[in-house]
Amino acid sequence: MAWYCQLLHNVEVPSTHVNQGVEAHSVLWNCDGLWRGDGGARMRMVERAQARLEERVAPLIGGERDPRDSGETLPVVNPATEQQVATVVNADRDHVAAAVDQAWSAHRAWLAMPPNRRGELMWRWSELITEHAPALGAMDTACMGQPLADTQREAPGTIGRMRYWAGMTDKIFGHEVPVVPGHLSYVKRDPLGVVGVVTPWNGPISSFVNRVSAALACGNAVVVKPSELSPLSALRMAELAGEAGLPPGLVNVLPGDGRTGAQLIEHPGINGISFTGSVATGRRVAAAAGGALKKTVLELGGKSPSIVFADADLDAALRGSIWGVFHNSGQACVAGTRLLVQRSIADDFVARLAQRAQRVRVGDPTSAEVHLGPLVSRRHYEIVTGYLQIGRDEGATVAVGGGRPTEHAEGPGYYVAPTVFTGVASSMRIAQEEIFGPVLSVLTFETEDDAVALANDVEYGLSAAIWTRDVGRMLRLADALLAGTIWGNTARLLHPALPFGGFRSSGIGNASGEGAIEGNTRLKRISIRYGSQSTSPGWDDV
Repeated sequence: MAWYCQLLHNVEVPSTHVNQGVEAHSVLWNCDGLWRGDGGARMRMVERAQARLEERVAPLIGGERDPRDSGETLPVVNPATEQQVATVVNADRDHVAAAVDQAWSAHRAWLAMPPNRRGELMWRWSELITEHAPALGAMDTACMGQPLADTQREAPGTIGRMRYWAGMTDKIFGHEVPVVPGHLSYVKRDPLGVVGVVTPWNGPISSFVNRVSAALACGNAVVVKPSELSPLSALRMAELAGEAGLPPGLVNVLPGDGRTGAQLIEHPGINGISFTGSVATGRRVAAAAGGALKKTVLELGGKSPSIVFADADLDAALRGSIWGVFHNSGQACVAGTRLLVQRSIADDFVARLAQRAQRVRVGDPTSAEVHLGPLVSRRHYEIVTGYLQIGRDEGATVAVGGGRPTEHAEGPGYYVAPTVFTGVASSMRIAQEEIFGPVLSVLTFETEDDAVALANDVEYGLSAAIWTRDVGRMLRLADALLAGTIWGNTARLLHPALPFGGFRSSGIGNASGEGAIEGNTRLKRISIRYGSQSTSPGWDDV
């Protein structure tokens, strides 16, 4: 717990507090207490959260910080200041083996509890996460640069999903199949056992809560490998699981790079994989998991279209399209990075969109005045700015943005201004490849069929938004678009009861809804004779 307080407050925590659970718990609550004060106190806490932290943050295995040394650490860097805020142990094969062993022990204890008791503990866990939400959000702002205004909403907004799954612990239903008289045949869903969860850097809290809650509700234990760029909130939430009374080892967290993830996926004690990340890495995960015949759910990339017809509510379409592409600096798999506009309204609509895009404020993510913070890392900044040059080289026109914001032309921070490209052809790389930054490509279409053809003209199929007042057209496009999620006259409506997964290169399986139950369980068929007539096969003379 000492690392948590030091990160948030840059204070010395007496060793007695580290060694005595009650006192350490009190220190933790005092840390979070700052968030109940005025805005100045909150800002001071965030500033301290971004102070350099030299202490090594270890993996959480079996409810405890694991002391073993892998011989390698990873820096966690604040992308707004380019300063190191933490150092985490790069978990190795021994950490993975220990975490899997602990998870199996906890899985057995978890299954021994009545389902409603499991739900009660998950609900208690959600309460603790809610109480610690301000500090968790500050961690993510310091690690990956998302504005504090967003991260402060993320944990409370995500908690509803954990509570949904807490209510599902006694609703993982099977069914009877009446096939032969005098026999009871039924199908039940058994948990996989231990699930390896690999989460991305761009939504650390929500990704953790979504994947872990569904796995636990289905009766599994988990070993989580968060992104090495933003691992701190996952570690803290796992500690809170223990404080809520979940069995030690039910939720283990191994910070580490891709090697840690590969070792986790390949471990024979892992029966299921839930992975969120890039298509390239997802393919490697699928190959490794498939070779071991492990059940796998992959949530991968997207190049989602936002399709605007002339009859749409254009104000709503503007608002939804701008937020849908630029929120979190475009670092979202569902970002609507292709804007398809009917030609008759294109000039006016794009002019209005460019004007509004210029009003999107980019800057210090701790400021209440900004909409967008920096990109997550220098490497990612170079990738995104590389695409800005690719777009120019391909002949597209920069309508707005196209580089660093003027106010951040000098100084630290991986900032990119919201960028709108016009004159884009569907064959261009900026229209085909996932950029994962605040970059919008505008294409035009004439007819409904043209819109469908353009929308489907990519390898991805994660989501799509349709803006029209014509209900028939809305339904026709919803059927024709190759995407796992379709939004009509809205954007990014998500709920744990609804499936969320992609078509084609955007993934396999679903991360929520009934698809999440499918991904975290396996079917078992049971047939029992209770009648007098036997149907068992056999030889009469044997």
